[in-house]
Amino acid sequence: MPSAVNTTLSLNEVAQRLNVHYMTVYRYVRSGRLAARQQDGEWQVLASDVRAFAATRTSAKRSPGSKRVVRAKRGARAAADWAGRFETCLLAGDEVGAEQLLNDALNSGHDLFSLYLDVVSPALVAIGARWAGGNLHIHEEHRASTIVARLFARVSARFAHRGPSRGTIVIGGPSGERHGLALTMVADLLRSRGWNVSDIGPDMPAESFATAVQNIDQLRAVCVGVTLRESLPAAKSVIAAVNRVVPNDVMVYVGGAAVTSDADARQLGADTWAKDPRTLVSLLSETD
Repeated sequence: MPSAVNTTLSLNEVAQRLNVHYMTVYRYVRSGRLAARQQDGEWQVLASDVRAFAATRTSAKRSPGSKRVVRAKRGARAAADWAGRFETCLLAGDEVGAEQLLNDALNSGHDLFSLYLDVVSPALVAIGARWAGGNLHIHEEHRASTIVARLFARVSARFAHRGPSRGTIVIGGPSGERHGLALTMVADLLRSRGWNVSDIGPDMPAESFATAVQNIDQLRAVCVGVTLRESLPAAKSVIAAVNRVVPNDVMVYVGGAAVTSDADARQLGADTWAKDPRTLVSLLSETD
């Protein structure tokens, strides 16, 4: 017999337990205060989460002095599932809900880096795993990616850098790489820190990549993203072509899921391995 902890409740049932209106519960869910998942088009909430949520509300009413602590704990619980709720919105094709969730995450204290890397990226990885495992139709995966691309354009505009440019970075993926969202994500993050970024996208032949990095004013670095192991030979060709045309002081970085060490980077001919976007920003800042 399933334990009570695992019982799921509809939003109407939650409203009855909390003695509030249905729309109040809906706002709790959409704002991230109460964790929920969609199943067959309906929001479902774990009974254990309802009990925990009710307890925090009761504690806050009884002890005004502890309100700050209660809110912090509730916020930490909700923050742990931002990515899960964002994934739910994407799978449902709910672009409005997905955008509202990102706005709520920003209002809760996320910056652009944590929003992209701790909320959006895990959701996309989970959706990719669903599709690879045969548990998702390809149109659902494409719809989710399209929604995220539109949201990136709207969210990143709020973090536009104002001030002198730190130089230009060219970023792209070699032949065989089909998805550009990871490149877009990194490009947005770099722009927010003051670099101009020329994002030439994925699936770029070596010679075309090399052409793209020539005659660029204030070129600071070239970044090659590789997510598929089968794209590594093409990445090596890209890096060789780039190294032939860029000045010696222009660093070539490589990163992505297919590259897992400095040794991998050296074998591909790159100057440095960027483990993740935060590492890349740190490395680039050292060369300013």
